[in-house]
Amino acid sequence: MTALSTTWLTQRAQFHNAVRQKEREKLEALYSDFIDEAARLYGDALTHQTEDVTNMIRLYALIGHMRVMSARPVISAAERIEGRILEAYLGPNRSLHDVTETVRKGDLNLLTEFSEACRDDLSTRTR
Repeated sequence: MTALSTTWLTQRAQFHNAVRQKEREKLEALYSDFIDEAARLYGDALTHQTEDVTNMIRLYALIGHMRVMSARPVISAAERIEGRILEAYLGPNRSLHDVTETVRKGDLNLLTEFSEACRDDLSTRTR
């Protein structure tokens, strides 16, 4: 009976670890996709002024996925990025020189808060 209990508990722990690992991998992929899409859109927004929001649909969908799976700080940071991208689209076009100057000053930290929130979220899921 003891051997059966030990085997059952071991298998149960392994199953839960596998589920947690799979969830973590899905989150890592989701966060990576969001970072890629946000960076692409922000770059586009800096150089193109538009009121057409169709480019934002994938980013909005990724945030929707985060609302189901992620911690609140991650979602809040993603929503702030979405807002900055929309503001950039509505603002004036920037030249390469303007963007380079912004980078040089260190003012192009669009993804820092989001990345840190993701790291915190993922670290809590390994426990």
